[in-house]
Amino acid sequence: MKVAVVSKSDRSGGGASRVAEDLAAWLNEAGHLADHFVAFHCNEPLSFQQNLYGGGRRIKLCKKIHQKTNELGFYELFPAEYWINLNWVINNYDIVHFHDLYSAISPLTLALTARRKPTFFTVHDCSAFTGYCLYPMGCDKFTTNCHQCPQLPTGKNQKPIPDRTRQVQSIKRWVADKFPIHYIFPSNWMLSEAHKSLKFNTSPLVIPYGIDLKPFPTEKKEDVKISLGIPENRPVVAISAHVLDDPRKGVKFAIAALQSVRDLSPIVISVGICNTELKQALEGLEVKEMGYIKDPQLLAQVYSAADIMLFCTLADNLPLTVLEAMAASTPVVSFATGGVPEMIQSGSNGVLVEPANQQALNQALRQALLSPNLREMGQQARKDVENNFSKTAFLERHLKIYQNLPLSDDIKQSKQLFNV
Repeated sequence: MKVAVVSKSDRSGGGASRVAEDLAAWLNEAGHLADHFVAFHCNEPLSFQQNLYGGGRRIKLCKKIHQKTNELGFYELFPAEYWINLNWVINNYDIVHFHDLYSAISPLTLALTARRKPTFFTVHDCSAFTGYCLYPMGCDKFTTNCHQCPQLPTGKNQKPIPDRTRQVQSIKRWVADKFPIHYIFPSNWMLSEAHKSLKFNTSPLVIPYGIDLKPFPTEKKEDVKISLGIPENRPVVAISAHVLDDPRKGVKFAIAALQSVRDLSPIVISVGICNTELKQALEGLEVKEMGYIKDPQLLAQVYSAADIMLFCTLADNLPLTVLEAMAASTPVVSFATGGVPEMIQSGSNGVLVEPANQQALNQALRQALLSPNLREMGQQARKDVENNFSKTAFLERHLKIYQNLPLSDDIKQSKQLFNV
């Protein structure tokens, strides 16, 4: 079996692309042949990675086409990557598995690929069923018809970009309804949101993310703290996001909660890009800034040194940060947002409170820091990752669905839709 895994970026481009890279790597480790096609490389390509746009002038041409369609409001709508490159290499693979499309890949590329090969699409955010946004953030227009999108950016020279969200969403709906694409959702929450907008040609599936537990230490937290130069007798709370000032990640709620427990003298570990405004908001707290961490070994050590992960996301699918903290035997205090309740059972392996409820969050953090059962919650979190979100389970679930390939008649029928 030979699989083409396709994503916007390599692992440094975000959680969705990281999942794609891990899937390709783990397939190869298991003796299957997998190549990872990447639109934007952040790191030096691995041996199994190729550029989705091809090479040389083809890369520039794909980027230029997407740029021009974006300026017209038709975000990544023309399937440039298919006609310029993927079309010519697709016959080398038995299966094509897409991941994050946003800003790099046309939804029509899914449809064109499904005409010729069994096609899978893991949906990591809401852009698969909205007219533009990654997460609606309270807007429910996507359930009927997207229009007058509040999140649309401005173009060059602050010139408004035409609102084509209704048309773009209708095309995504057509692709899902008419083509035998196997949609995969990491959380039941994301699937339920998609059902509000899409009708599926093929029954969608839920496959949670998997974590490789090798980098995560099993030694005592006190020993890990000492190795990182952190006092072992102080409570340690971690906050983490790729970009900490991203409003969706709700770090302002986390900082307010941390300020509310200053009397407990916590040490704060911040992981991610932190701007001046956030640093000022953290004044009065002892903060160990780690910045954005690429090294998985170091990241695992940092999460293991924390007694609590404070994660206040306002919209998320099945955030890897939560799974990583759990793998590090660190209980998570979080808002009950999106797919988070599918990982955290409040009182057992962490604590959940109502989203955006600052008072409840402050109280939960204080109670957790003072709880005599904090270590036991962390141990339970680790067991839950081992049982439900392991690398082995993740790979086995994918191999099982790959082996249940769609009938050739389904592909023949989808060819007629394009009549090519």
